[in-house]
Amino acid sequence: MKIGILSDIHEDVNSLTQVLRVMEKERCDQVISLGDIVGYDHGFNGSGKIQDADECIRLVRDNCSLSVIGNHDLFAIKKLPEFKARFDYPPHWYTLPLKERQAIARGKLWDYSVPEDNSKLTDASLEYLSGLSEFLIEEFGGVRILLSHHLYPDLSGSLRKMPIWPSDTWPHLKFMKRHGCQSSITGHTHVEGTLTGNWFHLHTTLETNFFIGTRRNWMSCLPVTQGGVSSGFMIFIPETGQVTIHHISR
Repeated sequence: MKIGILSDIHEDVNSLTQVLRVMEKERCDQVISLGDIVGYDHGFNGSGKIQDADECIRLVRDNCSLSVIGNHDLFAIKKLPEFKARFDYPPHWYTLPLKERQAIARGKLWDYSVPEDNSKLTDASLEYLSGLSEFLIEEFGGVRILLSHHLYPDLSGSLRKMPIWPSDTWPHLKFMKRHGCQSSITGHTHVEGTLTGNWFHLHTTLETNFFIGTRRNWMSCLPVTQGGVSSGFMIFIPETGQVTIHHISR
């Protein structure tokens, strides 16, 4: 069985179309999206990129059997995250101007651009995003896997905090253990390569073939969107634990 995993599309419809085309050639049996279908950061908004939020949502809806919500997706539907990572959101958060949100966040939350504030999605797109969960637990080939956009207790990736030390992943690994999961795959990190970790190690690998297991209890998927770092997707084969990284740009 081949499982294609993609993340962080950020409205980049051309890159998403290319990824789905390659997944079809690779004969993936199932495709999973790990969030941030819509929205974008100007740092990852490369020149010549075509942004089409509604079309990206349609492609994910039609091609992905499983999907979770990311921080930009939550912002698009003006929904507070369920897993708030102890950040105290005011109940009227999304009615506040950007400057006020920034003052309250004090650098703890991602800043969303004014164009994102004013973005409009169709009713069908809003309904699809509203139905997505912040995490899923699925079993593939006897391996129980936690799927989310980022790490517990910030499963949607709404905070700016990124893992730097192995201890930064411990809450997530404990969350996995409570749910009987042997492995976890997330998106969100936008690093060059694949960030992997366990209780004792956290490092980025540029390998394109490796195995999920005790050395790699958790790993992040590279982004679909082009700009900033290499873009692409991963294929996971549950029967062997093999992970293959496919680049569509460098």
